[in-house]
Amino acid sequence: MEIRATRMPDKKSRPQKRRRHSIMTFEMIRLDRTSKEPLHEQLYRQIRDELKSGRFSDGSSRLPSSRTLATDRGISRSTVRLALSKLHGEGYLRSEPGSGTFVANLLPETFLTAGQPKTDQAVHRLARISDRAKAIPDRRVGSQFDLGATGAGPGVSLVASIPAVDEFPITVWERLRTQVLAKKGVNLLRYSSNRGDADLRKAIAAYLCDFRAARCHPDQIVIVAGMQQAMLLSAMTVLNPGEVAWIEDPCYQQARRVLTLAGVKIAPKPIDNQGIVIARSAKEPTPRIIYVTPSHQFPLGVTMSFQRRTAVLDFARAHNAFIFEDDYDAEFRFTGPPLPSLQGIDNSGRVIYAGTVSKILCPALRLGYIVAPEPLVDSLIKIRSAMDQHSSPIDQATLARFITEGFFLSHIKRMRKIYAERRDFFIKQFNELLGDRFTLQVPEAGLNIVAWLKREEDFEMIKRITSDIGVRPSALSFSASRPGHRHRFGKA
Repeated sequence: MEIRATRMPDKKSRPQKRRRHSIMTFEMIRLDRTSKEPLHEQLYRQIRDELKSGRFSDGSSRLPSSRTLATDRGISRSTVRLALSKLHGEGYLRSEPGSGTFVANLLPETFLTAGQPKTDQAVHRLARISDRAKAIPDRRVGSQFDLGATGAGPGVSLVASIPAVDEFPITVWERLRTQVLAKKGVNLLRYSSNRGDADLRKAIAAYLCDFRAARCHPDQIVIVAGMQQAMLLSAMTVLNPGEVAWIEDPCYQQARRVLTLAGVKIAPKPIDNQGIVIARSAKEPTPRIIYVTPSHQFPLGVTMSFQRRTAVLDFARAHNAFIFEDDYDAEFRFTGPPLPSLQGIDNSGRVIYAGTVSKILCPALRLGYIVAPEPLVDSLIKIRSAMDQHSSPIDQATLARFITEGFFLSHIKRMRKIYAERRDFFIKQFNELLGDRFTLQVPEAGLNIVAWLKREEDFEMIKRITSDIGVRPSALSFSASRPGHRHRFGKA
């Protein structure tokens, strides 16, 4: 009995293991029992044709066993063996004793040329790409998209827009995630609200009112999948194609990409030491939306003055325009008291306020929010529901608990301290080591610093050296619409 008990599992485990690794199942084979062509010939021909159109790696080239093929197709094993034997004989298959049957490494020359026209030349036409896609100012191709918007691979340091994800409170987050799954169960696995989790919207409204001097209630909040989606939804809600949007120059490059995708005409506006310059000539078209980052302008780091904030609001009110307030890095202010959000001092419903948890927690969560004037809310939700329905209900519910139980605020305070220490260390080391070549422009807030080159001729050399050693500063020209920012680098 002991011998039988040890042998039985071995005999069963082998075919199970082979089936588990047999990715090729030939589901599209159809055998016609009324045809004059024998079944084994039909099977041979259809397997050969499927191999002809397939691409097989080492992990996907194992064929099912003859027993499995016979059972699946409802035919005898002898029929299967006849078909496989012919494929073996013609060089399409190879056998490995103890492992199974595989597609041959080199297929027969006749197989490679079968069915191809011998005289007519193939006509190659370029794929038709829409003007919308071609207009997006993004030169990346192929695998360059694999690294995301920042182009930063693992281990690369000093890349702008990369938060300290190694400080993410994974243990706390996973505990809260487990708790919300246990409490809400399958409800979190269904389609969810297009406007976002109700508890999360309440938590965000309370946080913004307390810490960003916002004036809002949960029904004004729409949960989105990050800042780009917030911008796209807002642009599509208030602008028709061809209408004008003002953006800061230089500007967060994704803003230009998103507004271009929305079919908007972009008008770059310069930045001075108070923020976006809103002067307008008589011939210049009136904007329908003005994109600003008042808490921390990226990439120059300017914090918009209170006087400029009120001037922008007055301009928007006078010209029936909306302001899109990207409250970038507002939580990480290191000098002076925090300034209220534009939304908090807006008395005429002109501000669309947006924020995310990408820099506070981690970019991978893809969670952000819009605080919209009430007349815009339903339209924003309609567009969101047509776009991708909603963000992850599980992540939304977990973030709601993370905020309401106090972890969010304590994490912000902790990260502000960490970033302040790293910032001070970076400034000291940079000035000691590179002060002869650069002048640092240290902002009041945010996670990036601008380094001005003292000698213009050093630019190409330093650009080449930093690339060679894996440091990835961004030239300000990358974020600019107009020339004039060539010889400055943005540093994280």
